[in-house]
Amino acid sequence: MRIVRALSTLCLLAGMALGLAAWYRPVTVVAASQEPLTGGTWYTRVADVLASWGIGIRGQDAVWPSADSRVYRNAVIVLRRAIPVQWYADGQHGRLWTQPTLVGNVLQEAGVRLFPGDEVWLDGAPVQADSPLDAEHPHTLQVQRAILWDVDTPQGRVRTQTTASGGLVAALWEARIPMFAGDAFSPAWDAAPQDAPFQWRPSRMVTVVSAYGTLRARVTGETVGEALGQIGLFPQGLDYTLPPLEAALPEDGRIQLVRVREEVLVEQQPVPFGVEYRALPDVEIGEIRVLQNGQYGVEARQVRVRWEDGVEVSRVVEATERVQEPLARVLGYGTLAVPRTVQTPEGTLTYWRAAQVYVTSYSPCRLGIPNYCNDITASGQRLRKGLVAVTRRQYAALAGSQVYVPGYGIGTVADIGAGFAGREWLDLGYSDDEFVSWHQTVTVYYLWPPPEDLTWLIP
Repeated sequence: MRIVRALSTLCLLAGMALGLAAWYRPVTVVAASQEPLTGGTWYTRVADVLASWGIGIRGQDAVWPSADSRVYRNAVIVLRRAIPVQWYADGQHGRLWTQPTLVGNVLQEAGVRLFPGDEVWLDGAPVQADSPLDAEHPHTLQVQRAILWDVDTPQGRVRTQTTASGGLVAALWEARIPMFAGDAFSPAWDAAPQDAPFQWRPSRMVTVVSAYGTLRARVTGETVGEALGQIGLFPQGLDYTLPPLEAALPEDGRIQLVRVREEVLVEQQPVPFGVEYRALPDVEIGEIRVLQNGQYGVEARQVRVRWEDGVEVSRVVEATERVQEPLARVLGYGTLAVPRTVQTPEGTLTYWRAAQVYVTSYSPCRLGIPNYCNDITASGQRLRKGLVAVTRRQYAALAGSQVYVPGYGIGTVADIGAGFAGREWLDLGYSDDEFVSWHQTVTVYYLWPPPEDLTWLIP
């Protein structure tokens, strides 16, 4: 009997154990980045299981399956925590707990609408509206609204937009309008947006060339003077530009700036002295005496000198004054004729002067001109032996007089030749058939009587 009871008790306990085992469920909980929790539970609702494990649920947390769902054996419960987000937009701010999703979705949940051109900042850095939020940390979102800008340009009015942090320059950049440092804006480029449009004057490149180098800069001026004024190279004093200051800027933007200075100098110039001749009747012909040395005079001149880019370009005499008059040089020449004789093959000849003379010869077709012949002399006679030529100065005094040349004989001065500078010269005449070449210095005797004009003897 005892055995039967014992067996009945064991059967009952075994049945109860089997019933309890049927209600006990293995469960795994996955929460964000935490390690999964695995264990068993007697509870049949997701919320009860999480509560029994000490895991609280906020209203914005996401649970899968839902909190009211039934728990089955080997169930996996996924918990995704909501994160706090602080937002600022349109002068307002707020805080919400939300699931870590896209930035735009969170702002939409906060009631903040985004428009084209708006700028969104996540935790201090600009992001796109489709950027995801990090589920591990709280975040701050800021919205900067786009601002419309109206700009009047040489091509017409342009409307563009940018964020408040961008300013006018960023707006023009967004509109693909190239800008340079020399551009002009009214109001200034860093002014706040306003109802009236901004005025934009684009600059252009100019090249200023001077003696000191070449400078390239951007300007908005329309004339050469305005451009140089903006660069800080405005002409001073006598300076001038090419093109002129009032001219429009040339197409190539090239401006030449010429620096000019003038200086007034006082210069002293020597005044040449003249030469006077005095006849000395007691001195023999051919002798020259200096009766008075010449002395230069002095003339003071006021000269205006002009330099352009450091190079002298003009020198103008504005006034002159004779400071000291020159003193003439006085030469005395002898006029006393003394007859002398010389023995020659032609007999005894009387002469009034003997001198060392460079002698040459010529004939009608040997005049020193290629392919040219002429036998008529200055006196009108036909050229032949016995006629000689002297310089024009000598001919005026000696025409018709006679000379004796050893080896040639007596010759009559009847023609004019070019002579040789610095030498007393005589050219002996011949016909072409009897021509003899002369090129030497010989003693020439000027036969009596002497001419009245002896000034040709003065050097």
